[in-house]
Amino acid sequence: MKLKVRDDMKFRLSVCVLCVFLALVGCKKSLSSEEQAQVQALRTELDTTQKEVSATELQNAKYSGGLVKAQMALRLETLKTNEALLQQRIHAIESGAKVTVETFTTKADPDRAKLLEEEMNKQELKVSEAEAKASLYSGGLAGAMAVMGAATERNSLALLRQQYLVAKYGLASPQPAASSTNVSSPSSAMASRAGVPETAPIVADKELSEQILEAKLLQKKYAKQDYQDYVFLDVAFNPSGLDKPARAIKGVLILTDLFGEQKFALNWTIEKPIIPGAEHVEKGSGFRFNQFIESQQWVRNTDKDNMKLKFRVNSILYQDGSSRTFSE
Repeated sequence: MKLKVRDDMKFRLSVCVLCVFLALVGCKKSLSSEEQAQVQALRTELDTTQKEVSATELQNAKYSGGLVKAQMALRLETLKTNEALLQQRIHAIESGAKVTVETFTTKADPDRAKLLEEEMNKQELKVSEAEAKASLYSGGLAGAMAVMGAATERNSLALLRQQYLVAKYGLASPQPAASSTNVSSPSSAMASRAGVPETAPIVADKELSEQILEAKLLQKKYAKQDYQDYVFLDVAFNPSGLDKPARAIKGVLILTDLFGEQKFALNWTIEKPIIPGAEHVEKGSGFRFNQFIESQQWVRNTDKDNMKLKFRVNSILYQDGSSRTFSE
């Protein structure tokens, strides 16, 4: 009889231990078939993103500085943000664990995701073309600009992919606390992508400010209007060094001779949106001609083929509300 009671107690103890074990195991959320499919899709996206991060880190290690490295740092920050967003969503679905990056979840938008996927496919072709062009050069200014163009196209693709993830899975970019950090810092770049308006401090880099927009003189015309003399210029701007879409850009258009000696400078504001990699043309802008000013005489009398242009950016107002300012 005692043996039977003892065996019964052992059985009950075993059942209790088993129940505790099952309760602990049961803390992990049981996923529905829909959630399992979503996790699988997220893991596929995560794998792709992690490969892009690794490839970008290898490329970034090849450069010690300069505008190309700055572009790569921005792309790397975007990719790592995408990686963090994907990881936290997977953890949240699988276990309900508290995430370490605060986000504001939005509703998925399949229609927008489809449109963005089409744009990504187009952008991937642009990346391939830009990288093929860059591979034709072994160095020099033309080679540097080609590499810069490829880096810009890569950045555009990374940002498109982030918007695609937001639309497809209802993710939203992290919202870090606003801070007055250097414009090239990761937190500043992340704040801009998150839609947090941020005014960047003045950047003392004259060389960098002249690499953002390439300027080319298309046409020069002298005309009389309302008893006044004018010189009008048609200028094409190639935003090869622009890091993200701009609402307006203010700067100085500098006209030089073939040897690069400055002959004339004209304050110039571009008030139309500019997208990285897309040429922008301004027509019919210029200045009132004064025949007694030598520099203006040079502009009027010199053939356009004997002129070179460069554009020094003073400030940029980005489409996301952030801004960037360069010192004189």
